[in-house]
Parts: sequence; structure tokens; C-alpha cells
Amino acid sequence: MTRVLFLTESFHPVLGGGEGHIRELSGRLATAGMSCTVLTRRIEPVWAATETLDGVRVLRVGPFGGGRRGKYAMVGPVLAALFRERDAFDVLVVRGTRVLGLPGVGAARALGKAVVLQPELNGEASGEVYTWGTPLHVPHVRRALGVAVAARNLLLRDADAVVAMSHAIADEFLAARFAAEKIVLMAHGVDTTRFRPASAAERSALRRELGLADSALVVTYTGRLLRGKGLETLLEAFTAVAAQEPRAQLMIVGSGEGQTLSVEPELKESARRGGLGERVRFTGRVDDVARHLRASDLFVFPSEFEALGLSLIEAAACGLPAIGARTGGIVDVIEAGASGLLFTPGDAAGLAAAMRALLADAGRRAGMGRRARQIARDRFDLEDSVSRYAALFRELRG
Repeated sequence: MTRVLFLTESFHPVLGGGEGHIRELSGRLATAGMSCTVLTRRIEPVWAATETLDGVRVLRVGPFGGGRRGKYAMVGPVLAALFRERDAFDVLVVRGTRVLGLPGVGAARALGKAVVLQPELNGEASGEVYTWGTPLHVPHVRRALGVAVAARNLLLRDADAVVAMSHAIADEFLAARFAAEKIVLMAHGVDTTRFRPASAAERSALRRELGLADSALVVTYTGRLLRGKGLETLLEAFTAVAAQEPRAQLMIVGSGEGQTLSVEPELKESARRGGLGERVRFTGRVDDVARHLRASDLFVFPSEFEALGLSLIEAAACGLPAIGARTGGIVDVIEAGASGLLFTPGDAAGLAAAMRALLADAGRRAGMGRRARQIARDRFDLEDSVSRYAALFRELRG
């Protein structure tokens, strides 16, 4: 039996694309007969230190509390746990290289285990992720940081495989001189039976449940409400659209509560100042976003710095046309002009124009939605993704 341990900074009950991916993948692998363990941080003291979830053993270590400091402080407890669990796994999968990359590779080598790196963000191999969106994102700091990151990469290259969820990440690791034969392009998958288009009757029923009018043109975003997600741009663009299209309504599904980079309070205040009232709905945390997606007309994903965007794939599987920022892995999901439209990150006027164009043309939305659904099934189906991961883990174990 192949035994896999997933090492991740955060996991359920934290909501996020990466957390959801690890939960879905590990659960499916466990159902297929693999032994799966998730080692993560116990952010809240009320969370269980040990539990079984979807057939997967979950181990949580300290310290308590959110923020970046806690991520780095977890390294010691993680290393101790890996050595305690050394007889329980053959393959170590490290989600994210910023904090846990070096400890993970070092521990795996010391224990004689195979190790897979799974970058979660653009810029992890180049070092850009450490400064992007901060006052330190200036040339002289980036040059100095680049030297340190290059030295770190010398050690990370010893990993047995790097799973890149997008072409952008694969290219970045190639540029950082990781061996091409170790880089595996493998996008996250979604359950295309759970995330599926709604019939007209289902859509009407869902809208009644959610308090949405049948006549409304519902634009939806799902994800965490964090800085860098482009949500300020989305609100600015929607304000312009709402002034011309009285049926337009924006539904922001998710929360930033408890997150260091949360912009949720600022977004709500901006919507209030803009006089949008009921035209913008903040749903808060939603554990199952499929209902909201299947009740919508258009999906918008304005993230300025995005590795792939599981939310975007879920929307595509639901048959929604999408408007996304031209960055990272978003371009792997949206075929511009076929399944959706792309705009320059941060360009509120460009986003507003794209929204107007699609909201005004139901036939075009329907055609794009059909293509989006086909892309999700062909490239991002969960069963295919799980099969490929299973094959990789068995190969590395062998």
C-alpha cells in the first residue's frame, strides 16, 4: 500500500482553494485504497489535535493563532511530528515552498522518503511572492532576496517531483533550473458532477432559496476576501455597470474573517459609500458554493496574483462564462473570446466594459458557458486528477 503524508500550512476548517484541493484529493485517494495523512497547524485551540476526516487521518500541531508568525513557528512541531510519523508514510507532499519547503525536503531526505513539492502561489521559485504587494517590492530588495532564494532553490531541487498546477508555475520552476523531468504539470481538479449547470427549473428554485429575483443579472465572485484578489477593482467596475444596468447584482461569496490580508470591512464600507445597497450581497463564509454558482449568470475572477484559481474552475464546471484577470494560471482556464473574457489586472474600466458586453448578450453568455463546461470536463476533471496523482505517488514509492 502506498502511504502519503500531506504537509500543509492550513487545512479544514480553513476555507480556500488549496485547502479544499488537499481535502478532496486525500479523501479520494483514501477511498481508492491509499493510506493518507494530513499534517497541518492547529490554529484554533477548539480544533481537534487528531481526527479522521473522509477516511484521512488529520494531525494538527501548534502553535495556536493566525498570521505569518504562526506559520514559521510551526516548523519545529512539524519536524518533530514527521519523525514521530516516519513509519506511517512513504511519500511526503509539501504544499507551498515558502515556509515548509526546506524543512519538508530536509526531513524527507533524513528519513529516506520520497518528497513532492506542490507550489501554491506564483513567485515561489523566483522569490517574487515574498515582496509582491508590499513596500519591499523594489529592485534592490528583490535583487538581494533573489540571491537568498537561488541558494534555497539549490536544496529544493533535490525533491523528487514538483507538481505545477499551471503553465506559469511550470515555466517559473524551469527558469529556476529545476530539472525538467521532475516538473509535472497537473492542475487541480473539481467534481464535475457536483459542479454542473442548472436547468431552468433548478436555477429558479435556487434563486428563490437565495433570495434572488429571476430577472436579476447575477455577477458572482467566490473565494477569500483578501488583498491581491482584485476585489477593490471589482467593486469599482460594478459601480459603473450598476449605474447603466438596473438588473445587475453582485454576489460576493466568501469571507476574509481572521485572515491577515482581509479586506472584507473595507469592501463593505466601499459598497455602502457607493450607494450600492442591496445591489451587492456579501454572503459570508459558505461551505458549499455550488448552489450560488448554479444560480448565477456570470462569474468574475479579478485576482491580481493567482496560481490557478479553483473557484474559477468550479464556475466553469457549472457552465458559467467568466471574466478574469490576465495573470498566472487564470489564462489556463479561460479561453479568451470562447469561454470568457480577460482584462488587465487592476483595470476597472476594462473589467466594467467586459461585464457590460456579456450582461447585454444572453446568447453569447450561453455559448461561452457551454465551452467553459467542456474545458472543465476535458482539463480539470477531479477523477482524472486523482488518477494522475495516484500514479505519481506509486511511481515515487517504487
